[in-house]
Amino acid sequence: MYTEAELRALTYLDSESTVSTLAADLDRSVSYTSELVDRLESKGLVQTCRPDKTRRITRSDARAIELLDSVVQRYTHIPWSELLGGATLSICYFLDTPHSASELAARAGVHRSTVYRSLSPLETRGIVYQTDDGYTLSDEFTELATVAAAFAHHRHRQRIETHVDSYTILWESLHECLIQTDREVDAETFHRTGPERFGEYGLPLLARQRRYYLYAKSAREISPAALCCHMLLADDGTRSHSYCLLLLSTVDIDRAELHETATKYGVDEQITTLLTYLDTEGEKRRGRLPRWTEFRELAEEYEVPV
Repeated sequence: MYTEAELRALTYLDSESTVSTLAADLDRSVSYTSELVDRLESKGLVQTCRPDKTRRITRSDARAIELLDSVVQRYTHIPWSELLGGATLSICYFLDTPHSASELAARAGVHRSTVYRSLSPLETRGIVYQTDDGYTLSDEFTELATVAAAFAHHRHRQRIETHVDSYTILWESLHECLIQTDREVDAETFHRTGPERFGEYGLPLLARQRRYYLYAKSAREISPAALCCHMLLADDGTRSHSYCLLLLSTVDIDRAELHETATKYGVDEQITTLLTYLDTEGEKRRGRLPRWTEFRELAEEYEVPV
């Protein structure tokens, strides 16, 4: 997520500094430190200005830095930048609950050997320990998962704000995020989703100003299962439920895949409710689901057999 040098520089920048002063603190050359500051600035972690001939550096007000400060100041004897640099912070993102090395490798997108190498120093210091269920943070250091999540959130914001100023993050993970915005995003890493995509399945929805995008670095199509989950995250009202029901009735979606996708997005309960509603033809109806007669009328309008 961030390098040891970047995290170390942040720990030294508790007030305004200069490149030469920071270079002395880090015991690195001025040219190296200047490039390091450039990287930090591009990531929105520091700000620089030149009120005179000297380049001055201040940290940004990112919540992630505040949380890191809290940990560093509480445990000054622990070399946090050394321990959390590289892939370690990404792995800590998932340590709010126990996970095996294989699970952590898959979720963080690293090799299993990287998990072992990254967590070994933390385990030695009692920051991480192993149970029958896998690695987890000790009670004293559970906030490291929160720090990792804050840095991931900050990184998502930096990526989004390259394209739009006004937006809402509806869901996020370490590598992906779902956003709502009133602007069009023309970038290959932002995949159009939400109501606009329903027309591809013969379910055109009334156009609205709001647009929805899934940020995912690797190129991918939005599957019907993911589209249904995105719709529920975008709007948990009766209208969205009705159109998700139409999509589930129109497309033959593998239910195991659907539940796996719903678990990823945290909407498995809603998906289960929708499937139960369809299986029982509306007899088991909960929440904002329409009456079966109303849903059948909507289905007939779109020529969807139910």
